[in-house]
Amino acid sequence: MGLMDLLFGKVEGPEPTPDRPEPIAVEHVAGVVHAATAGQLIAMEDLPDPVFAAGVMGPCVGIRPSAGVVYAPVDGTVSLTTNTLHALGLRSDDGLDVLIHVGVDTVNMRGDGFYGFVGEGQHVAAGEPLMVMNLDKIADAGYSDVVISVVTNADGSPAPVVAKPGAVEAGQTVMTFDIAAARADA
Repeated sequence: MGLMDLLFGKVEGPEPTPDRPEPIAVEHVAGVVHAATAGQLIAMEDLPDPVFAAGVMGPCVGIRPSAGVVYAPVDGTVSLTTNTLHALGLRSDDGLDVLIHVGVDTVNMRGDGFYGFVGEGQHVAAGEPLMVMNLDKIADAGYSDVVISVVTNADGSPAPVVAKPGAVEAGQTVMTFDIAAARADA
């Protein structure tokens, strides 16, 4: 500890850049959306945000995370990032538009507690780490940390098969869409 630290207290600098977590093994199948994180799966109607809970943006699931890593739920291309790092979009190789929204009202954190590893236009594989989030910071800010995965272009498609609420590991199947039927109807 230096003299200045003794006199004025230690000055905290910016948080160090977190190490990129290792990818998890996920075998992607067309029409499948995998769990973006590990935790407790929540049914759409039980989500803590009324817009997502009503399915306004499309069919979705939420996961109350047990760890602070968000993984790609599909093979695809990053189509959207935000400067607040609380949300990103993916266009899957099989045509699903998947929005991953981390927390409720976490946009107000302005990126504090979030760190992204990908950029728009980048191709990712299911199970690749997309971002990390500091669950303690989200809780301290008074926000829900539920990670919501929503398919925004499912209009006109048959309803997906959705996993039942309960414990889920990152990479497990949480929604399955009948891609063949959707293409036949198009």
